[in-house]
Amino acid sequence: MSDVLTRAAQHRRVTALRRGLRRHRRIVIALLAAGAVTSLAQVVAPPPPATTPVVVAARDLVAGVVLGPDDLAIVRLPRGVKPSGTSSTLPDIVDETLAAPVRAGEPLSDWRLVGEALISGYPAAFVATPVRIADVDVVDLLQVGDRIDVYAAMRDGGDSARQVANDATIVTLPHTSPESRNDGALVVLAVTPTAAAALAQASAEGPLSVTLRG
Repeated sequence: MSDVLTRAAQHRRVTALRRGLRRHRRIVIALLAAGAVTSLAQVVAPPPPATTPVVVAARDLVAGVVLGPDDLAIVRLPRGVKPSGTSSTLPDIVDETLAAPVRAGEPLSDWRLVGEALISGYPAAFVATPVRIADVDVVDLLQVGDRIDVYAAMRDGGDSARQVANDATIVTLPHTSPESRNDGALVVLAVTPTAAAALAQASAEGPLSVTLRG
């Protein structure tokens, strides 16, 4: 009788052991499969692209603003999409003057700043010259890139006007504060040196007006 009980007990232990092995084998197989999937994903997935810091506008900014640290932020962009002419550190741009309005998050290239690069896309002989236009409401309608003709009053005091600059391109529109609107608004134009001299002379003689070209 004891032998029968012993064999029954051994059978139960063997059966339990086999069940345990089957359970553990399933777990081991599942772990191995998960490890294989993870390894495959690591092999197939490309590495993250290399990035580089780029200075952007921290908020919407108007033209003519002298940029301070609070106006700027640094983001990281893939090297392949970093715009040319942009900077990587704030000191490169702090205290520069913004040449045109920008939106928050827009990278600030040298073409967005008042300086030599502002007219780098124009013919080599062109210069950037500021002129003050009497009618501020008209200037409010203008945009960077618009082409305008500039007129001055006749020297003899007549009612007609004479053209001072023809087909001048606006490169920046400095911000006009409410306190200075009665004095007119500044417009910076890309013109030839001859046109710049004529504009300076006409500005000294009286108010200037503009018409927008189609």
